[in-house]
Amino acid sequence: MRLSWKLGRVSGIDLFLHPSALLWFFFGAQMSATPLESAVLVVALLGSIVLHELGHALMARQYGIDTADITLYIFGGVARLERMPRSSGPELLIALAGPAVNFAIVLALGAILALTSLATPWPLPLLVNILTINLGLGIFNLIPAFPMDGGRVLRALLSGWLGRVKATETAAALGRGLAIAGGLYFLVSGNYQAIILARFVDMAGSLELQQVRAEGRGLSIPGGFVNLPDPPPGCRWADSGNGILRPVPIMMNPMRRDRSWS
Repeated sequence: MRLSWKLGRVSGIDLFLHPSALLWFFFGAQMSATPLESAVLVVALLGSIVLHELGHALMARQYGIDTADITLYIFGGVARLERMPRSSGPELLIALAGPAVNFAIVLALGAILALTSLATPWPLPLLVNILTINLGLGIFNLIPAFPMDGGRVLRALLSGWLGRVKATETAAALGRGLAIAGGLYFLVSGNYQAIILARFVDMAGSLELQQVRAEGRGLSIPGGFVNLPDPPPGCRWADSGNGILRPVPIMMNPMRRDRSWS
């Protein structure tokens, strides 16, 4: 039994909604003047995240890497790839594909705003907000906090002369520093939702670093649970074979074997 709800299929990829993503409707209650407009903006946000993850998935497909599914969480979306790219070129392009989709939406909405600003002024505030959402998603995901897109871009750029293991260590160290700094800032500012995201980035980066180090030594990790910290409440560590270790809800089918791309 899967904890998330299936919404359908997009480009042959199953799309799921985790219950935590529904909190966006609570957090977004003040996003606009009316509840209806706020709900529309939240749907636009989730739709933009789906398109972002589809960018990763469809670029990965160009390199023969299929995507098991895409799931929307409170902290964003996760595209579960069947395997991770091993060379820096594909990883770089797959990482950039997600933000590129958001920036393409920004350009498209900018053109629409320029053409319709005089003729039909009523949708302008909504379109501006959706444009701002996608601009924020694109920029935020390029922050070099591994394993976010920007962190993967950094690892891909460093891999050519540092090697995959050292490049991962460097990117993960920077990502952990940014996650800790961000977590402290969000704690002081009272943004507890963002603290969860910072913690997730730190944890996910540490797990992938451990896996890459094990692969670099030519070692396998029996069962995928050796020398790992306790998983988050309600989760277990999933062995992704030759990819990364990741936390998954305990209600998910343990026979699924895939990799996560956020």
